Formats: sequence, structure tokens, C-alpha cells
Amino acid sequence: MTKRAEEAMQNERNPSDPEVVISRTRDIDGRPVFDTHLTPTEDTRTKVIETKLPAVIPIVFLPGIMGTNLKNKKTGNAAWRPPNMSLNLADILGVVAALATWGIRGPKQRQQILKAEDLTVDDGGSIDVGESGLAKETAHKRGWGSVLRTSYNPVMGLLEARTSRIVANRTLQGWWSTEGLRPPGDYGEETGQPPLTEPELMKAARYDFDVWCAGYNWLQSNRKSAEDVRQYIENTVLRHYREQKPPVPADKVILVTHSMGGLVARALTNLVGYEKVLGVVHGVLPATGAPAIYHHMRAGYEGPEQLILGSNAGEVTAVVANSAGALELCPTFDHRDGQAWLFLQSNHGEVVTDTAGLPCAFPRAEDPYDEIYKNPAWYGLVPEANTKFLNLREDLSDHEDSEVDPRGNFGKLIDQVASFHRDLAGQYHPVTYVHYGADDSRPMHSWQDIVWRGNPHAFPTSAFPADDDGNGRFRHRALTDAPALTATRGHGDGTVPAFSGQAPRDAGVEASFRHGSNGTGPENAGRKGYDHQGSYNDPRARWATLYGIAKIAQLADWHSSDK
Repeated sequence: MTKRAEEAMQNERNPSDPEVVISRTRDIDGRPVFDTHLTPTEDTRTKVIETKLPAVIPIVFLPGIMGTNLKNKKTGNAAWRPPNMSLNLADILGVVAALATWGIRGPKQRQQILKAEDLTVDDGGSIDVGESGLAKETAHKRGWGSVLRTSYNPVMGLLEARTSRIVANRTLQGWWSTEGLRPPGDYGEETGQPPLTEPELMKAARYDFDVWCAGYNWLQSNRKSAEDVRQYIENTVLRHYREQKPPVPADKVILVTHSMGGLVARALTNLVGYEKVLGVVHGVLPATGAPAIYHHMRAGYEGPEQLILGSNAGEVTAVVANSAGALELCPTFDHRDGQAWLFLQSNHGEVVTDTAGLPCAFPRAEDPYDEIYKNPAWYGLVPEANTKFLNLREDLSDHEDSEVDPRGNFGKLIDQVASFHRDLAGQYHPVTYVHYGADDSRPMHSWQDIVWRGNPHAFPTSAFPADDDGNGRFRHRALTDAPALTATRGHGDGTVPAFSGQAPRDAGVEASFRHGSNGTGPENAGRKGYDHQGSYNDPRARWATLYGIAKIAQLADWHSSDK
């Protein structure tokens, strides 16, 4: 028996209610079903089935980088299925298997497996329907199996459940009647938006909100992924409603995004020009990029995830330097309004100068593409010594010279990244709601600044006699204090710094929620922020998302009562 059916039975057993509203569930195709039960003869209360004219606002969830399962196009074999982190025995075994598999894969094997052109979305992952009330078959049809279950299925289930129970018997229900009516400022909203009103929620409740998920190939350019998502919405999501008998009105969708998924959504609406998006809710969007990707390409990932994502510069560079999508997460030309974020400092924390007397703080001229990303100097994104990781194929001798110029090909890819950044700069859907992390605790430092600190005599030259250990340190017996990457404190969510998260606010979006120790309102008081990957498991992020969905729903006009 489903959770909703149990709730219905409990309701029927409460003799103080003058009537019983039968809860709605869904069949395998997602259509509404009302489960009724026989009651004792003395229970003469009226049983009420509340129906409404069909009209749907599909909610399409877009996950972040590495959050979509990928498989090989030719073989169908799983290429990327990140392990779900839970205490479920199957998940524990999955983590062990993933660690055993990826832990022994070096740069070459990672590069061979994770080639964007060889991969496509794999929707065969495990599914947790949670409190959604959906059958697993229905969730599978809606793409829930294409993403990392523990990061995304819980919030998808919550959105499905909450938006299906806004109003009953002409009365606001549950969460919407209490928490949902609170001022957004309580949850860190920065632009002074008003609370939701009962009439707004009554209007939203006329629609059904079906939650779908659009996984995408996060290794390819987000511009290309936007085209793929457009096809998915048109040919899978909206087509589903067109083919119902009779057809169900569903003219536009609401996008809810996590991290890189926000770049895909922005490309979809602003570069591809797709018009069937009613509005967008962005979560932890790296609006102007994140310096953390520089750290990962020079030192590997931190913590347990390094065994899967890459423990050193070689393992990460072999994949990321060939991935347009990943490189598009690099800080943009307008990150922090073009100010420097990469610093070469002495042991005392002073920025050193080069042979021309210029401070070693980059970018100097709002051009991180030439100054940092293409720069083969020891402090560049891919220094000359790491060129060997750009192309690890064994058959290079069989190709033309132009095809085996790893550095030149990498430069062309960076040019494409620069073009994407400039085309997307400051561009958002006109109805956009965002939330982001702004915590200053040590785990959330987010690599706001990238700092190489050490002996200043090593800095003025583009190369020096020391070995890069691939973990953010240079070593040489003659240099006891060669440069090393040094963590600095900053505000963020552990990956995206607050400078990037707040950029949409400065661009004039509808609402912006700042969460964490540097946020405002009682829900942030005395509370830390959330981790980037698990942000949607935080109640503040969920509140901001539901608020945004309800506000965006006011623009829908395809219900029969709107005519």
C-alpha cells in the first residue's frame, strides 16, 4: 500500500471530520487514481473525490556535472555511474565496487572511457520514488533513473508530493498553509520579495506539476547539451501530454537546475532560443564559473571522492582538458567583475612581481583564457609538463600532424569555451529564481582564491628546476619551500564561491536566496551552509525552490479557466 493510500485510510477513520477527501495517487502512466475503501455502516460521512480539469506544468530537473549516468553508445555498457551514498547495503556495495574500479584506473584509461563523443545518457540507474506517490515505472519513464539517485531523487520526490497537495476542499494543505506562507526573507531572500498569498496558491493548484528529469552528456559543451534537452522536452515530455486521449494541455515547462545544469538551462533559453520555458529555478549555479576546477586540474580532488574523480593532476586533466562541458565551469572573463583570482605569493602572503615589475595576480586584463588556461607556464591550468596528459592515445603515429597537436587542440577547445562564456554573459531567463551557498567555514572555502605560496625566487620565471608532484606542490632538494597550493578562506558551498552564486542577483533576477552563515533571516541564523553536491537535501534550498515554482506558475495560462 502506498503512503498516500495509508493517509487516506487514516483520514477515513477520523470520525470528527464531516466529510472525507479521498487522496489521489497515480497509475503506471501517471494518470490520477483515487483509492477508496469500504467503511463500517455507521460511518455515514460523505466521501469526496476532488477532480479538476486537466492541465499540467511539467517540472524538468537538470542535474549538475557528473550527476548524469552515461553509457557507451555502441556497446551500451555503463561508462559513468557514480555510487549512491547511503546506508543501504546495495549502495555500500556499489561504493566499494566503484572505489575498486576507478581507484585503479590511471589517466589513460579514464581518458579512453570518458570521451564525450562515445557516450550518451544512461537511464538505467536505480530509482527512489520516496514520497512522490509514483510507481517506479512512472518515475523511470520520466527519466529519474538517469541521475545520481541519492543527490536528486529525494528532492524530485518532494517536489512531486508537495505540488500535488497544495489545496484540498478549497483549503490550503499541510506545508503550504504554514511554512509556505512565510516571508522569503526568513530564508535569506535578498531582493525583498513578498510572501506567497492564498490566491496565488489557489491558482497554482489548478495545475498538476509532474516532475521529469533531463539527464545530459556533461562531458560535451553545455551548448550542445542545451540542444539535447530541447529535443527531450519537445519529443518526450511535451509529446507525452499531446498523445494522451484526449490531449492534456501542457504548453511550457519549469526548469529546476543544479550546478552545471543551470548553464545548460541558460544556454537553452538564451542561446538556443527555446521559448517553451515558463521560468527557471537555479540551485548553486556557477554563474561566472568556479576556480575549484583549476585546483582539481593541478592537484586532484579532495577527500574520498578523489578515488573516483581523480587523485592527481594527471587523472583529472586527462578527462577534464578534453571536456568542453567541464572546462566551461572555469571562471569566466567577468568572474568577480574581471578581478584576479590566481595569485603567486611569498611565504609571507605578499603577491610577488615578475621580471617586468607587474604583480603576479591573474587575470590582469579580464582574459583568463590566454593568461591562465592556455598558458604553459608552471602556474597555468595545464603547464607544459602536463601536456602529456592531453592526449594519451597509442595510435598517434597513424594520424596527421594537425590531429596530434595536443596543445594546439586544447587551445582551440579553450577558444570555444571563451566563446560560450561571452555569448552567455549576463544572460538569464526573464523569470529566474536562484539560491546559493555563502558559508565561511573551512569545509566551504570553495577555492575563492587560488594561491601558490612559496619561495619568491621561483616565481619570476615560467619554469624552474622543480618537479610538480601532481597534488599541488613542487619539489626539489635545492628548494625547500617551492610553491604549493594553499587554501584560503572564502564564502561558498565548498565548490562555487559566493561571488559566482550571487552574480544572477546582480543581473536582476526575480529573487535570490543566500544560504549559510553569511545569509540573513532566522533560517540562516546560527546555521552553516550546505555542501554543493547535496544542496537540494537542505530545507532552505527546498523552500526556495518551492517558492520559485509557485511564483512561476502564476504565468501559466493554458488551464481552461484561464480562457
